[in-house]
Amino acid sequence: MKKATNDLIINGHGSVTGGKYNSVSINGSGRIDGDLECISLKINGQCTLNGNVKADSVKVNGNNSIEGNLEAEKVNVKGTTDIKGNLSADKAETYGSISIDGDCNAEFLKIEGSFRIGGFLNADELELSLYGPSLANEIGGSEITVKKSGKISFLGIKSKIMPDGKNKLTADVIEGDDVYLENTTANVVRGNNVTIGSGCKIELVEYKNDLKMHEGAEVGIDKKL
Repeated sequence: MKKATNDLIINGHGSVTGGKYNSVSINGSGRIDGDLECISLKINGQCTLNGNVKADSVKVNGNNSIEGNLEAEKVNVKGTTDIKGNLSADKAETYGSISIDGDCNAEFLKIEGSFRIGGFLNADELELSLYGPSLANEIGGSEITVKKSGKISFLGIKSKIMPDGKNKLTADVIEGDDVYLENTTANVVRGNNVTIGSGCKIELVEYKNDLKMHEGAEVGIDKKL
């Protein structure tokens, strides 16, 4: 992204219009009205972005909402994120809770917490650690790993133990090359090498090479392609 000539800094409480900036730093409570384009976006606290966001790097500690799309090379979020549009990133890591009304696309995506994806969740490498109820319509990727986690590790502090069954993923279709699932409920799981772990309820599993199933998993039909 071409470097802009000015920076944007909000300390405390403030609201500004969008535009093109070099770096954007918000410490406290802020609101940006309109589309935002910048090299670096850093939020410590709470921010509402009323528009589309395009950046090289996005780092959030706290709560933020984006009324449009988020497009970035790197995304790192610790807290709560609400995106009304789509998320597109090369590498994205979220710790806490994230909600995306549209699609989520990334080369590498790691989610440690709970999530809701209204559209299609697609990542070449996908790592999901469940710390609460999570929902996605359709999930696709090369390497897909979904694991249950017994303790919440919010902001690096392991604290509250989740009740059994609360940290669960629900999806319609999950399709990848190598698929490993725990605590997942889905209609269809499809892949080359598939592992259905503990806590899973799958109606149909289709696989090309290898299928492994935990003795406690529930699978309606498994079919080799």
